[in-house]
Amino acid sequence: MMKKFVLALAVVGFGLLVPQISIAREARPQPAGRSMFFNLPPADPQPCAREDLTIKAGETDAAMGGVRSTPFVLTNVSKTSCTLKGYVALDLLNKAGKVVKRAAKREPENPITTVIIEPGKKAWFSLFFNSGGAGYMGKPCPGYSRVRITIPGAQRPFIITSGVVTCAKTDFEVSPVIAGAPE
Repeated sequence: MMKKFVLALAVVGFGLLVPQISIAREARPQPAGRSMFFNLPPADPQPCAREDLTIKAGETDAAMGGVRSTPFVLTNVSKTSCTLKGYVALDLLNKAGKVVKRAAKREPENPITTVIIEPGKKAWFSLFFNSGGAGYMGKPCPGYSRVRITIPGAQRPFIITSGVVTCAKTDFEVSPVIAGAPE
Protein backbone atom coordinates (compact mmCIF):
# COMPACT_ATOMS: atom_id res chain seq x y z
CA MET A 1 0.00 0.00 0.00
CA MET A 2 2.83 2.38 0.87
CA LYS A 3 4.53 1.79 -2.54
CA LYS A 4 1.27 2.62 -4.37
CA PHE A 5 0.88 5.82 -2.33
CA VAL A 6 4.48 6.92 -3.06
CA LEU A 7 4.05 6.06 -6.76
CA ALA A 8 0.76 8.00 -6.92
CA LEU A 9 2.39 10.96 -5.19
CA ALA A 10 5.30 10.86 -7.68
CA VAL A 11 2.89 10.77 -10.65
CA VAL A 12 0.89 13.71 -9.28
CA GLY A 13 4.09 15.65 -8.58
CA PHE A 14 5.41 14.99 -12.09
CA GLY A 15 2.02 15.96 -13.54
CA LEU A 16 2.27 19.31 -11.77
CA LEU A 17 5.87 19.79 -12.89
CA VAL A 18 5.39 19.13 -16.65
CA PRO A 19 3.19 22.21 -17.28
CA GLN A 20 5.75 24.33 -15.39
CA ILE A 21 8.55 23.04 -17.62
CA SER A 22 6.52 23.78 -20.76
CA ILE A 23 5.69 27.29 -19.60
CA ALA A 24 9.30 27.99 -18.60
CA ARG A 25 10.56 26.99 -22.06
CA GLU A 26 8.50 29.68 -23.77
CA ALA A 27 10.57 32.79 -24.53
CA ARG A 28 8.91 35.30 -22.27
CA PRO A 29 10.37 38.70 -21.48
CA GLN A 30 12.11 38.60 -18.13
CA PRO A 31 12.98 41.56 -15.95
CA ALA A 32 16.63 42.56 -16.38
CA GLY A 33 18.92 40.21 -14.49
CA ARG A 34 16.12 37.75 -13.62
CA SER A 35 16.38 35.23 -16.47
CA MET A 36 15.67 31.61 -15.47
CA PHE A 37 17.67 30.26 -18.42
CA PHE A 38 21.08 31.26 -19.72
CA ASN A 39 20.08 31.31 -23.39
CA LEU A 40 17.46 34.06 -23.16
CA PRO A 41 18.47 37.37 -24.79
CA PRO A 42 19.22 40.38 -22.59
CA ALA A 43 16.35 42.79 -22.02
CA ASP A 44 18.21 45.82 -23.42
CA PRO A 45 20.43 45.95 -26.53
CA GLN A 46 24.14 46.15 -25.84
CA PRO A 47 26.43 48.85 -27.30
CA CYS A 48 27.48 48.08 -30.86
CA ALA A 49 30.84 46.41 -31.30
CA ARG A 50 32.92 47.15 -34.36
CA GLU A 51 32.24 43.60 -35.58
CA ASP A 52 28.46 44.29 -35.50
CA LEU A 53 28.70 47.01 -38.14
CA THR A 54 29.83 47.85 -41.63
CA ILE A 55 30.46 51.41 -42.80
CA LYS A 56 30.16 53.07 -46.19
CA ALA A 57 30.73 56.65 -47.31
CA GLY A 58 27.81 58.20 -49.15
CA GLU A 59 27.83 60.78 -51.91
CA THR A 60 29.44 64.10 -50.99
CA ASP A 61 27.16 67.11 -51.24
CA ALA A 62 28.78 70.34 -52.44
CA ALA A 63 27.65 73.87 -51.64
CA MET A 64 29.04 77.27 -52.58
CA GLY A 65 32.39 78.32 -51.18
CA GLY A 66 33.82 74.79 -51.06
CA VAL A 67 31.55 73.66 -48.21
CA ARG A 68 31.06 69.88 -48.36
CA SER A 69 29.22 67.21 -46.39
CA THR A 70 29.58 63.45 -46.70
CA PRO A 71 27.23 61.02 -44.96
CA PHE A 72 28.70 57.79 -43.57
CA VAL A 73 26.21 54.93 -43.19
CA LEU A 74 26.60 52.25 -40.51
CA THR A 75 24.71 48.96 -41.06
CA ASN A 76 24.10 46.38 -38.34
CA VAL A 77 25.26 43.04 -39.79
CA SER A 78 24.82 41.09 -36.54
CA LYS A 79 21.81 39.02 -35.51
CA THR A 80 20.92 41.25 -32.54
CA SER A 81 20.07 44.89 -31.99
CA CYS A 82 22.79 47.15 -30.64
CA THR A 83 23.12 50.79 -29.62
CA LEU A 84 25.29 53.82 -30.40
CA LYS A 85 25.24 57.19 -28.69
CA GLY A 86 27.17 60.33 -29.42
CA TYR A 87 29.97 60.94 -31.86
CA VAL A 88 32.43 58.83 -33.81
CA ALA A 89 36.11 59.78 -33.78
CA LEU A 90 37.10 60.62 -37.37
CA ASP A 91 40.71 61.20 -38.42
CA LEU A 92 42.29 61.89 -41.80
CA LEU A 93 45.41 59.81 -42.38
CA ASN A 94 48.42 60.58 -44.55
CA LYS A 95 50.13 57.97 -46.75
CA ALA A 96 52.22 56.78 -43.79
CA GLY A 97 49.06 56.22 -41.72
CA LYS A 98 49.64 59.14 -39.34
CA VAL A 99 46.79 61.40 -38.24
CA VAL A 100 46.82 64.67 -40.18
CA LYS A 101 43.50 66.16 -39.10
CA ARG A 102 40.96 65.19 -36.45
CA ALA A 103 37.26 66.08 -36.77
CA ALA A 104 35.67 68.25 -34.10
CA LYS A 105 32.17 67.58 -32.78
CA ARG A 106 29.50 69.67 -34.48
CA GLU A 107 26.90 71.07 -32.13
CA PRO A 108 23.69 69.09 -32.79
CA GLU A 109 20.37 70.70 -33.72
CA ASN A 110 18.53 68.24 -31.45
CA PRO A 111 19.55 66.53 -28.20
CA ILE A 112 21.84 63.53 -28.61
CA THR A 113 19.95 60.26 -28.07
CA THR A 114 20.81 56.59 -27.93
CA VAL A 115 20.30 55.04 -31.35
CA ILE A 116 19.08 51.43 -31.44
CA ILE A 117 20.13 49.67 -34.65
CA GLU A 118 18.16 46.50 -35.34
CA PRO A 119 19.73 43.72 -37.44
CA GLY A 120 19.96 44.82 -41.07
CA LYS A 121 19.04 48.44 -40.20
CA LYS A 122 21.13 51.60 -40.46
CA ALA A 123 22.37 54.67 -38.61
CA TRP A 124 24.54 57.47 -39.96
CA PHE A 125 26.57 60.59 -39.28
CA SER A 126 27.92 63.37 -41.50
CA LEU A 127 31.37 64.82 -42.01
CA PHE A 128 31.39 68.58 -42.75
CA PHE A 129 34.50 70.15 -44.32
CA ASN A 130 35.74 72.85 -46.69
CA SER A 131 37.60 71.99 -49.86
CA GLY A 132 38.56 75.55 -50.85
CA GLY A 133 35.92 76.76 -53.25
CA ALA A 134 35.06 80.22 -54.54
CA GLY A 135 36.73 82.95 -52.52
CA TYR A 136 39.45 80.70 -51.11
CA MET A 137 42.87 82.30 -51.43
CA GLY A 138 45.92 80.12 -51.14
CA LYS A 139 47.48 76.89 -52.31
CA PRO A 140 45.17 74.09 -53.42
CA CYS A 141 43.86 72.09 -50.48
CA PRO A 142 45.39 68.62 -49.97
CA GLY A 143 43.43 65.42 -50.52
CA TYR A 144 43.43 62.40 -48.22
CA SER A 145 42.79 58.89 -49.40
CA ARG A 146 42.17 57.24 -46.01
CA VAL A 147 39.87 57.99 -43.10
CA ARG A 148 39.98 56.31 -39.69
CA ILE A 149 36.59 56.08 -37.96
CA THR A 150 36.12 54.76 -34.43
CA ILE A 151 32.55 54.22 -33.22
CA PRO A 152 31.62 55.22 -29.65
CA GLY A 153 32.98 52.71 -27.14
CA ALA A 154 35.03 50.69 -29.66
CA GLN A 155 38.77 50.12 -29.49
CA ARG A 156 39.41 49.00 -33.07
CA PRO A 157 38.64 51.55 -35.82
CA PHE A 158 37.44 51.24 -39.39
CA ILE A 159 39.93 52.41 -42.03
CA ILE A 160 38.19 53.32 -45.28
CA THR A 161 39.24 54.95 -48.53
CA SER A 162 38.01 58.47 -49.15
CA GLY A 163 38.34 61.41 -51.43
CA VAL A 164 38.30 64.09 -48.75
CA VAL A 165 39.97 67.32 -49.85
CA THR A 166 40.12 69.82 -47.00
CA CYS A 167 41.96 73.04 -46.31
CA ALA A 168 43.96 73.88 -43.23
CA LYS A 169 42.27 76.13 -40.66
CA THR A 170 38.76 75.44 -41.98
CA ASP A 171 35.84 73.65 -40.36
CA PHE A 172 36.21 69.90 -40.11
CA GLU A 173 33.38 68.44 -38.01
CA VAL A 174 31.23 65.34 -37.51
CA SER A 175 27.60 65.19 -36.49
CA PRO A 176 26.37 62.82 -33.79
CA VAL A 177 25.12 59.38 -34.86
CA ILE A 178 21.51 59.52 -36.11
CA ALA A 179 19.00 56.67 -36.51
CA GLY A 180 17.95 55.54 -39.99
CA ALA A 181 19.53 56.38 -43.34
CA PRO A 182 20.37 59.82 -44.70
CA GLU A 183 17.73 61.47 -46.87
